[in-house]
Amino acid sequence: MRVKPQAEKESCVNDFLDLARVRQDMRSDRELAIALQVGSPALSNWRRGNSHPSPMTCMKLAQLAELPLGLVLGTICEANAPNEEEAAVWRKLAEESVAAKGMDAARHLSNR
Repeated sequence: MRVKPQAEKESCVNDFLDLARVRQDMRSDRELAIALQVGSPALSNWRRGNSHPSPMTCMKLAQLAELPLGLVLGTICEANAPNEEEAAVWRKLAEESVAAKGMDAARHLSNR
């Protein structure tokens, strides 16, 4: 059983938070917290790895970061899974959502 270290948990959430800020042209975590409809302390706790966003907040985060929900939810939940078996389920969700998004993009390009 491999439980992810704290640094990995922080990293995956921070990557999504940073991407959302960039893609939405936000200058601060406070702006991002408002857009996610959470308090600044909650966002700060996610950045430090003390907690992680709820599934509903992951949905908002995915929209702001312009990423598939399955990727965001799967990656964050995998990092916080209590055991490798559960982590594998979340990992599969993330991988399949990326693969499905790639297939959608390929179909879109072939229809041009």
